[in-house]
Amino acid sequence: MLKYLFTGATLALVLAASHATAQEFTDPPAAPGTVAYNAWLGRSFSEVLLNERSQAKRVEILNRIVATDYIQHNPLVPEGRQGLIDFIPVIYQAMPDARFILRDVYATEDRVVTRWTWTGTLTGEGFLGVAPAGQKLEFDVIDTWTVRDGQLYEHWDQFDWPRAFVQLGVQGLPAPFYAVAQQPYDR
Repeated sequence: MLKYLFTGATLALVLAASHATAQEFTDPPAAPGTVAYNAWLGRSFSEVLLNERSQAKRVEILNRIVATDYIQHNPLVPEGRQGLIDFIPVIYQAMPDARFILRDVYATEDRVVTRWTWTGTLTGEGFLGVAPAGQKLEFDVIDTWTVRDGQLYEHWDQFDWPRAFVQLGVQGLPAPFYAVAQQPYDR
């Protein structure tokens, strides 16, 4: 769904989604190097790929939209496209009901930013060293990528880790984190 449309040389398109069900992977709506194409890349990753349950389909999508020499600035995820291929199943092993709700996509001719919410219940293998005890998670994430040759090339992210750690039951965090985690979201 189109949420906002800005005109100008740098920021041109904002897309939003309102549900967590997996969307179908589609062909791009425009040629590589365009704002519409880069918005498609962001949506394809954050809404389609992350919600895809089949590892084979995830790999197929990753091979199409992520560069083989992908640069990952999140030290929890191994480098390169193969790093993503290996990491995403870890999420589903820890949280079989994980869902990723796309909130916004912002694109330019050489970058794309997505804002999304991660939900799930920690029932499988531990996550980030935290033992599963049925903890419910709901926290927000922002991803930023550069785009090169029609593929996601370099990636940075920001997770609402304080909220996630409180929800996971991590003890010993500074007191303000607990208060903030109890506040309702203002999305």
